[in-house]
Amino acid sequence: MSQDIKTKVQNSLIFHQSDLWDSVMWIIDEAEKAEMSMAVAQSTDEAKRSHQCGRAEGVQFVKQLLDDTRREALKNVNRNNS
Repeated sequence: MSQDIKTKVQNSLIFHQSDLWDSVMWIIDEAEKAEMSMAVAQSTDEAKRSHQCGRAEGVQFVKQLLDDTRREALKNVNRNNS
């Protein structure tokens, strides 16, 4: 990722409160719950269970990536304002 794009992304994640961010995080949480429920359902066969676990892990990865990127942006702002 070029530095210009990284800076632009980080700048867009600097906010005190955002209904959009909260909505996106809620959607991701719900998707994660659905994927996990399907993965652990008794009726899910072995091949499907493995696939569902991968999907759940992918959803978790995206959420963690967003959280980490926002945390890094906020940390950089705090460091620059000190």
